[in-house]
Amino acid sequence: MSPFFLLKMEKNSDWLNEKYMQIEALTKDFSISKYNLLKISFLKRLLEESEIHSTSCLDCKQNLPELEKLIGQIPMLDQIEYRAPYERKFNATRKHFHEKHKFIPPYYFSTRWSIFGVLTGGVIASIVSFYFNSKIQLDPLLAGLALGLIVGYIVGSTKEVSFRKSEKII
Repeated sequence: MSPFFLLKMEKNSDWLNEKYMQIEALTKDFSISKYNLLKISFLKRLLEESEIHSTSCLDCKQNLPELEKLIGQIPMLDQIEYRAPYERKFNATRKHFHEKHKFIPPYYFSTRWSIFGVLTGGVIASIVSFYFNSKIQLDPLLAGLALGLIVGYIVGSTKEVSFRKSEKII
């Protein structure tokens, strides 16, 4: 068990600590890829945030028993027929947090701004290339795409910093 996990446990309620310990016991033999595939770290985060918001949000209060059921399903998730309902409930809970509590998915702004940067960089590079050469050349276009990607990712990442600090990413 990591020291960070133990430090975080001191701040949580007994119920949440019990659920964390349950998850740790069920996932102790998981590889990193399986742990990430089943989104276990996000499940822990959903448990924590649902408990925090359960006093003021009826949906979050109703999600707590559902999330407990998801923990019980962890050993069976190797079988595909159990994984689909798990993911549906998991995604529905995440969607609730995105819509009602203004959480964002990981890399929300960086991906959108990167796409916008690539498109803008490509258009600007095409216009400049056409203006100077009377045709669109590949080298300036690729440079514009790459520069747009870099600028877009930087802008998007800086917008995400405030959400990361306030722990509004789930």
